[in-house]
Amino acid sequence: MKTLFQSLVILTVLFVSLTVSAQKQNNWVEIGEGSYDHGFIYPYKIKLFVPIGERNIADFKEGLLPMKFSLDWLSIKLTKDKVKKIFFSQLKDNFDDKETFDLYYYVIQQFLKTLPSIKKHDKWSFEYYPDEGTKLYIENKNIHHIVGAELNRALIQSWINKNPMLTSNLFNRLLKVQ
Repeated sequence: MKTLFQSLVILTVLFVSLTVSAQKQNNWVEIGEGSYDHGFIYPYKIKLFVPIGERNIADFKEGLLPMKFSLDWLSIKLTKDKVKKIFFSQLKDNFDDKETFDLYYYVIQQFLKTLPSIKKHDKWSFEYYPDEGTKLYIENKNIHHIVGAELNRALIQSWINKNPMLTSNLFNRLLKVQ
């Protein structure tokens, strides 16, 4: 009886670990791309990836499903300070209110400290999971893990609800299916 119980416990642990592992290894499919504008400049081209089989645009917009954003920097070169300014204004403009932004100010500053200077065609990737937050990868190296619903929501909103044209371009493939 003891070995049967131990076997069940081991099988349960294996099942749970495989389920968690499967959740992390999504098969991403690109559904659209567009250029992000920051004032009168277009600092990067952005692509949106979603797990195969997911099609609910409303759930993506609310941050209820995993998604991945890939950034291809278009500028020849930007200093670390300029990259910080782009993301600072990107986040600040997309918080629900000023008080919430002020509460997250320290977390935002920690995120901004991790951002390096860029050169043309540097590749960044933001992988978002609703229960974990967003992980930033630069050239496939994990740089930062962004936690907190409001900060993640502001980052996602800055891309998928910033303007109708960018949103439409990012959801192009799903809009054709629906």
